[in-house]
Amino acid sequence: MASLKTKTYLDNARARPNGQNDAEELTMTYSFPAGVNPLSGDVIFFGKIGENVYVTQFNLLMDQFDSNASAALAGRLGITASDACFIAAATVLQTNTTGKKNFARVDGEATAIDSFAVTPYPVQATVQDLILTFSANAGTAFTTGTRNITLRVKYQYGYTNQSLTGVSDPRYPFDTAAGANTTKVFEAPVVETYNGLAP
Repeated sequence: MASLKTKTYLDNARARPNGQNDAEELTMTYSFPAGVNPLSGDVIFFGKIGENVYVTQFNLLMDQFDSNASAALAGRLGITASDACFIAAATVLQTNTTGKKNFARVDGEATAIDSFAVTPYPVQATVQDLILTFSANAGTAFTTGTRNITLRVKYQYGYTNQSLTGVSDPRYPFDTAAGANTTKVFEAPVVETYNGLAP
């Protein structure tokens, strides 16, 4: 079993948004040199997500590591506290044709295969490692040339979002009489989608 760490992870940077309502992205890549393939038990440490940060979507881009007609390279993707929250345990990470595979998922999508394995995403109060754990070897290892595994995540703070109701009311903010629609409320953060895709 090997612990494989990206440059982003080794830099020890913690991904945090610049503001409470700002969504940001982080891209991390681990490269395998020619002749080397991931093995069962290996773990890739991509990077660190800061405290109280909510991951809203991710892309996992896999180059070819398995050339078998029945690809077998499998694993799970998640965080320290929930290591299969993005991709469930024992998921085959390659296709049976080119091997290359792209997982693109948004938390809360109605179609299960397009959503996280655990939804809603389990926001943590402590810093979390983003980790890919391999649970099965390739059916036929493909080791030609440098091959990459890239993880891209979109994230924002998981605090409740403070907002004001009634901002479209022409009386706001002048009419504060009883019953006027100027009440301050708190609501959960949401992921806005268009045709099933997050921005």
